[in-house]
Amino acid sequence: MAQVTPTAAERSGAVRKGVRLLARTALHYRSDSSRSIAGAAVWMVAIVVSPYLIKLIVDGAIQGGDTGLLVPLVAILVTTGVVQAVGIGVRRFYGFRLSYRAEADLRNRMFIHLQRLGFRFHDETSTGQLMARASSDLSQVRLIFAMLPITLANIAMFLAVAVVLIVIDPVLGAVSAVIVPVLLALSGWYARRVIGLSFEVQERLADLSQVVQETVAGIQVVKAYGQEAAEQARLDATADRIYDRTLQLTRQAAAFSPLFELIPSLGTVAVLWLGGFRVVDGAITIGDFVAYTQYLIILVLPIRITGWFFATLPRAAAAATRVESLLATEAAPAEPADPQPLPDGPGEVVFDGVCFGYGGYPVLDGVDLRIPGGTSVALVGSTGSGKTTMAHLIPRFHDVDAGAVRLDGVDVGAIALDELRGEVAVVFQETFLFSSSVRDNIALGAPDATEEQIRAAARLARAHDFICRLPHGYDTVVGERGHSLSGGQRQRVALARAVLRDPRVLILDDATSSVDAVVEAEIQQALRQVTAGRTTVIVAHRTATLALVDQVVFLEGGRIAAVGPHRTLLATAPRYAAVLASAGGPAPEAVPL
Repeated sequence: MAQVTPTAAERSGAVRKGVRLLARTALHYRSDSSRSIAGAAVWMVAIVVSPYLIKLIVDGAIQGGDTGLLVPLVAILVTTGVVQAVGIGVRRFYGFRLSYRAEADLRNRMFIHLQRLGFRFHDETSTGQLMARASSDLSQVRLIFAMLPITLANIAMFLAVAVVLIVIDPVLGAVSAVIVPVLLALSGWYARRVIGLSFEVQERLADLSQVVQETVAGIQVVKAYGQEAAEQARLDATADRIYDRTLQLTRQAAAFSPLFELIPSLGTVAVLWLGGFRVVDGAITIGDFVAYTQYLIILVLPIRITGWFFATLPRAAAAATRVESLLATEAAPAEPADPQPLPDGPGEVVFDGVCFGYGGYPVLDGVDLRIPGGTSVALVGSTGSGKTTMAHLIPRFHDVDAGAVRLDGVDVGAIALDELRGEVAVVFQETFLFSSSVRDNIALGAPDATEEQIRAAARLARAHDFICRLPHGYDTVVGERGHSLSGGQRQRVALARAVLRDPRVLILDDATSSVDAVVEAEIQQALRQVTAGRTTVIVAHRTATLALVDQVVFLEGGRIAAVGPHRTLLATAPRYAAVLASAGGPAPEAVPL
């Protein structure tokens, strides 16, 4: 899918959406969020109290000579340290639990949503891009959730300490408070400079995932054409772009981070210098001064962590924006608002004035067709005539632009998707098997099927014999995409998978195109049994398949040019015979009927 670099205004709006996604997710897990923040608050209070206790020890027990205060104050100080440790433990446990639960939740939502998105989206979006959202983008989001509670506590601590410093000595407090607006301005400056780079880094990481995924998925083609070096060069170029953008981010961080530490240090030096004069003048006590220096030391770590958080936030916001944009993509086709139940019926399919196109390019134009229940038709036509598109409209892989497709009298757009697709089984031209056992692949659409039913479906598909010859029979793991099996074997497993569901309508999308003549003959015998009395739509390129059907629908230019038995069309539609001849295989008149 082509990428368009967003403008600054578009990035700003997108980031706000990403931040809102982070906020909604944190609120969804408000229990973990509140417990982690509470633990951080306890830790913060204990830290803020400790210097004041030291002040009391110095001024009261040491300077004041009241040694009786020493033991209880020290005991309280030790207790404060224990409370601080407990707060750290609570904050870390619930903070990390929040981050991992949020990551898992977003990943699950993405996975569920991806399965609801239509064929068109998956045709236009690479798998590598989607994998990047589920990996590198979510990792950045998880990091922010882990740091959020301690950052909130640090900000609260900073404000609390600032108030305490002003209470101890308004003059020194005012000097200390000057650094707050400076740091806020610095954070805003940094965010504006790096947000664009952060978007680019996440996008380039997605490009890297895309290159790796495509190379691994197409490794046979890469090796067959000796393109290993070219693919390595493509990966290197993508990695170099990531390195370049990441290095730019690092330069910005290298300029930003020292300032975030230098400014507080300059404030500390100013306070110590001025505080020394205040002690000498008697404006504050030694205990006040000691407490003051302790508070300044305490502020160093929170400032560093907060600075690191704000340095990471732009990239996390960019990652969250990419996740949000995926979740905001409308599911297509959408579930009907008020689904109608599908009545019992023979599986009659009707196309009523159907028009459909891809991205404005028309494919079907006013198609009218009735397929009586229990009969079979073959869709024949030259490449691009709309055969596969027409078949895919029945299970609603796409929504029609105009007209309607009806199954047993009900518009397929009004039927719940799960119910509709439970009654329509499809065997695709390119067979996909999952990396699991043969049994699991056959039972994909009917997970509750018994062993007897699975084997019966395999026998119907002429797959049982070769499955039994596999090393572990039905328990044999077929490997990724089923490549350990031949094309014909994969096709027969896919056919058994469709048969097992006992669908009302069976669609065969050129299902015998990848097999030789011998295997095709075996599958033809299986199909005769499978299609008997069942509504069957066959997308045909090979003339031998035409022996299976009651009627042939000849498509040309997105319209139905002719309908009838094979021999009738041969005699009355010259273009039909020409298309069959161009498809290869036996001459049309040689097809046994």
